[in-house]
Amino acid sequence: MPFKLTQLLYPFYRLGERFSQGIRRRITEAGWFFIAVTFVLGLAGMDTNYSLHYQIFSALLMILVLAILVLLIQRRPNLQVQRVCPRFATAGVDLRYPVHIRNASRYALYDVRLREWLPDALPSKAEFVNRTEPGERRRNLFDRVFVYYRWMWLVATKRLAHSEPSDSLELAPESQQRLMMTLKPSRRGVLPLNRLRVLARDPFGLFQRARPVQCSPNSILVLPRRYPIGPLDLPGKRQLDELGAGVVASSVGQSDEFIGLRDYRPGDPPRHIHWRSWARLNRPVVKEYEEETFPRYALALDTVLDPDQDDEVFEEAVSVAASFVSSVDTRESLLDLLFVAGKAYCFSMGGPGAGPASEKMLEVLATVQPSTNAEQLIKLKRSVLRRASSISASILVFTGWCDERQALVRDLRAHGVICIVFVITSKARKPEAGTNFLEVNDIATGLASFQANHTAGAA
Repeated sequence: MPFKLTQLLYPFYRLGERFSQGIRRRITEAGWFFIAVTFVLGLAGMDTNYSLHYQIFSALLMILVLAILVLLIQRRPNLQVQRVCPRFATAGVDLRYPVHIRNASRYALYDVRLREWLPDALPSKAEFVNRTEPGERRRNLFDRVFVYYRWMWLVATKRLAHSEPSDSLELAPESQQRLMMTLKPSRRGVLPLNRLRVLARDPFGLFQRARPVQCSPNSILVLPRRYPIGPLDLPGKRQLDELGAGVVASSVGQSDEFIGLRDYRPGDPPRHIHWRSWARLNRPVVKEYEEETFPRYALALDTVLDPDQDDEVFEEAVSVAASFVSSVDTRESLLDLLFVAGKAYCFSMGGPGAGPASEKMLEVLATVQPSTNAEQLIKLKRSVLRRASSISASILVFTGWCDERQALVRDLRAHGVICIVFVITSKARKPEAGTNFLEVNDIATGLASFQANHTAGAA
């Protein structure tokens, strides 16, 4: 493997990022402004003809030194904190949750704040060397050689969440208070919260010191990002089918429409027995209801990612699948979520009397991981085709467009299944009939265009 300059730059960028994060967390906005003014006046004060500049610089420098000394000798706040975290959050959506604080010390606390210290998620060396920032080729030669913008892009994509300091607190000795914390998850998955810090500032508000507080660790499951999708006009809407014919669908349960009485058959529910008729006729009789047919839909997620593909392709594929999970009304239909993670999985929700399936299915999508094993695509094809006779429509979300994936679509359509196909790509592609190509970083526009065409076609 040829040597690349990025291999040499990686340890320096990694060390610099850790140092800059520590500095940014400990210097306030006012502090940065104060330091900048002091630096400028220090340069101007080098000219002894401007003694006023030198005097102001000396005064500002003394304030900076005094602020640091006061911060170093401050007492350690003794706080006991308890989070009240929700079970779920959503990537890209602000999350607010309450915390209960108790000042266990004998002295009052002034101008203190709380902040979640989130785990560092820096890119690996292989990611920094092999992944390319979108639009990197259009940068100038210096930026392409030292790839600092690539590093910043990778750091931003790997960040699990962004936290904000709480409002300023004033706590009397042995007092309690409740406040709201805010953070914004960036990626799906499990977000650990185990590094809560109290920020104590110096009297001038220039610097702050972060100290750990007593707080039990928590974790939040971050659900995938969802894009707005309007109601879908999928085939096979719920209908009453007295003759057992009609759309391709699964017959589930019975309606409340009473038809009449009939003799008992093995397997009939005991709650349907008509006791008065049994007593009169001296044989078991049951109440018969009109059969109710519910359509079944399949949502297949492709988890196979080529080695040269960006992870964001898979992340956006999960987001698209999650968007359709939230848009299909499973109170009037059945929905099968199909994907392969080592083996084929199928999660079915919906039917008569069932609530929305989105929450449980989104939990599943929050933790699914990509794979480079091409055999999983074959397993997905078998799993979907095995259910072709019982589904009326399928939504297929692919991470690529190859012969195997095209064959799956052809086979499903040959079984009479309507297929809505989405292919997530890192580069723009020419449209094809019956296939929707969605480009990373422009998914919302692509889905909006699909929705407009879908609505027009239904009309």
